[in-house]
Amino acid sequence: MNLEIFRYVVIVSVSGVLSILLAIYAYTKRDVSSSSTTFILMSCLSAIYVFGHAFELASRNLTEITLWLKVQYVGLPFIAPTCLVLILKYAGLEAFVKRKTLLFLFLIPTLTSLISFTNDFHHLLYRSIYLRPEEGAVLADIVVGPWYIIHGSYTFGCLLLGACILLWYWKRTKDVYWKQIIPLLLGLILPMMASFLYLIGLSPHGMDPVPIVMCLTSALYLWAIFSSKLLILAPIARDRVFESMRDGVVVINSAHQIIDYNQAAESILSQLNSSSIGKNIEAILREENQAIPYQYDNQKEEQEFEWINKETHKCYHVRVTPMFNDKKKMIGHIIVLSDITAQKTLEDQLKKLAYTDGLTQIYNRSYFIVESQECMQQAIENEKPLSILLFDIDYFKKINDRYGHSIGDSAICHVVSICKKHLQPTDVFGRYGGEEFVICLPYTAIHEAGRRAEKIRAHLTASPLETDKGPLAVTASFGVTEMRTAADTMDQLLQEADQALYSSKESGRNAVHLAVGNSFVQWKENE
Repeated sequence: MNLEIFRYVVIVSVSGVLSILLAIYAYTKRDVSSSSTTFILMSCLSAIYVFGHAFELASRNLTEITLWLKVQYVGLPFIAPTCLVLILKYAGLEAFVKRKTLLFLFLIPTLTSLISFTNDFHHLLYRSIYLRPEEGAVLADIVVGPWYIIHGSYTFGCLLLGACILLWYWKRTKDVYWKQIIPLLLGLILPMMASFLYLIGLSPHGMDPVPIVMCLTSALYLWAIFSSKLLILAPIARDRVFESMRDGVVVINSAHQIIDYNQAAESILSQLNSSSIGKNIEAILREENQAIPYQYDNQKEEQEFEWINKETHKCYHVRVTPMFNDKKKMIGHIIVLSDITAQKTLEDQLKKLAYTDGLTQIYNRSYFIVESQECMQQAIENEKPLSILLFDIDYFKKINDRYGHSIGDSAICHVVSICKKHLQPTDVFGRYGGEEFVICLPYTAIHEAGRRAEKIRAHLTASPLETDKGPLAVTASFGVTEMRTAADTMDQLLQEADQALYSSKESGRNAVHLAVGNSFVQWKENE
């Protein structure tokens, strides 16, 4: 072996070592990146090819050369399609990397590998292999067969397609990823150029320069790994992000025609499908019979509003954002529909908790006062009467002590359910305290309010609460007052009603007393 060939073998061997190191590193990162397994396979195949070529150059006779050529074809045919798979994954085109696709991609490489091992019988890959007579080293030349042309064209096609995909993807991703994309791109282009020089006879001593070039590409891969964390921080394809969004996204142009949408939008708007591309968004919404308050006058300001889908009864936050080109000219809008049904439900529940009593689901004290004050203001403005009816359950503490708090809660709910049967749509009903309740009666004078209080009292008396221990009598004492002047306040009315209620208790409970003037009298039917 002359010195020049020896140097060549050393460089080729270094290339093989770098390939193995790349495979080991990718193995350590296999849980971080989905592309690691493919990168490991590509590096191992490259190492087989490169070391096979090194041993070919170190061979002493034609028999050894033929053996190491066969070893090279264990890895060589599979490198280009494996590299293409790696690029597809890197560019977020994993949808194309399916089992059928992989079977198709690796069919020709598999046949090439098998044909290389059986070439002595059919000579499809090489017509012949012979030693160069005028070389000072043991070097072989080949006469290519028809399958060699198929193998070479297929390899070139895979590398060229991978390069085109990378260039396409580079335009769609952030500039910061150039440290990853350029090494990957050179890893495709440089072997193609080297192979081309070899085929036209411009390589030194007619030797295959691709293994030497792979030493350079392996170094570029290492640089990309340590400078930009290739295999760890790969850009996520925008298409993948677009389709993975839980929010519905519809993209329209300046003529309000739909130019794109994601799966989430299709699930929200049932009329949206592949035939919707090019249709006016207003026509789609009309077909949906949905009233989305979107303004169609080329608004350059962002629009935000809430919308309820009539079909699914879900609530969405809709954000319409204008899109501009490099010249700041508006070219369309992005409509984003975010499902806020759970949020709105929670808001409604919180609002309900803010103004209702948790046990009885009627107004709590604070909200009752707010509502009843509004009723007072309306009564003053319309010069109409308004009465307040305050009552509490008789001997409620004894009920709790004897039967337990569970029965006490049932007694409260029992009273509320009976009272509701006597309410008018305009009445305001609230829980004033533990066992105390209050009703605001708009457009009702005090004697009519007393009559209604008496009906509720009588109904309670005649309707005992059914318990496991038998029927439980539940009665209540009532105090009734009315607004006399516009200067009256709700606090004054509640105090008067409370004093009237106290009179009912003093008289033996289960009674109705009215605040008339400065006195409190028991209600009678003939009053």
